[in-house]
Amino acid sequence: MAIPFIYIQARGSYRELGRAVGEGARDAIHASVTFFRDNFFAMTQGRLRFAEAERLALAYAEEARRWTPRHLEELEGVAEGAGLPLSQLLVPNCAEEFTANEAGEGGQRALAPGGPGSGDHCTAVAVAAGGRHVIGHNSDWYVVDAPNNVLFDLTVPDGTRLMGIAGAPYLLMLGMSSHGVGNVSNSVHSNDNRIGVPNAFVRRASLESASLEAARDRGLLAARARGTNHFLADTAGRLWDIETSATASAFMDHSSAGSMAHTNHYVAAEMAPFEAVTFEESPIRLATAEGILAEGIARGDDPVELVARALRCHEPDPEQAICGHPDQSEPLAEQGMTVGSMICDLDERRIYVCAGPPCENPYQMYEM
Repeated sequence: MAIPFIYIQARGSYRELGRAVGEGARDAIHASVTFFRDNFFAMTQGRLRFAEAERLALAYAEEARRWTPRHLEELEGVAEGAGLPLSQLLVPNCAEEFTANEAGEGGQRALAPGGPGSGDHCTAVAVAAGGRHVIGHNSDWYVVDAPNNVLFDLTVPDGTRLMGIAGAPYLLMLGMSSHGVGNVSNSVHSNDNRIGVPNAFVRRASLESASLEAARDRGLLAARARGTNHFLADTAGRLWDIETSATASAFMDHSSAGSMAHTNHYVAAEMAPFEAVTFEESPIRLATAEGILAEGIARGDDPVELVARALRCHEPDPEQAICGHPDQSEPLAEQGMTVGSMICDLDERRIYVCAGPPCENPYQMYEM
């Protein structure tokens, strides 16, 4: 039986959008926040209590208020709708900043959960072939997100419509827009992290961009707290990959190749000095994804089916697979899995989504 998820459609001001999410997903938001509160000490290897994270998140919130105010207002709306203090939602939305596996600015060691639940296993793929343009993503994070997913269908004040699946307490960071832009991203582990705008807010701002150029520029916000990989596609066949750290970036254009993939390590040579943590399985997942896409394009496979096949892949073994499952022998706070998967047909403005691993949960299709 497929893992259910909540579908929330809303339009209005950013606060109204957030409030609709908070009200519509209240139980799921509370469940997720409770998981963070109960497990945060273990998630950070005994270095940080949830209450202390609430206090520390305020510095990041001030940067978000300065540079991405409408999205902080959106999160305030979520808090109001869910009946929770804003500080409790700031913690999951600063989760990468608190549970990262890398050193921060000045050499101070950041906090680390130690397990695969830290977001180290996300995979992004895209195909631009045969006049079709499709982008897909597996989100790997803590197990609590799988039963607490939301399909966000949001129309922002300028009329741009966004669709994507994400855990209930987070700002929407991945998906597609009514402009025919697919915008997903993957965690990378930079060594120049600092107090700044959290990844969740940077990605949310980039997502609603009307073009790849605008999405890139918003992703390169100078005040960003840490690095990420912005993975962008459009109906013109452009495939752009922008790797960032807090202070550096590299641009890669894969349009001529007709396909693109990215996992959780820096690929651009100029970003190597900013790589803080190396995970041996990430290059293996990347090679697997690239191989599946290249072979499928050569055969003329349907792009949606090809992307789905890549995201369901279990090769070469469970520890190195694109489709991730929890290791239940590990403590709950260290269990990671593919908590949600999406495929965006940019031409048809269709999104295919599932909660949990796509090998076990069928994609459900929604149209803009």
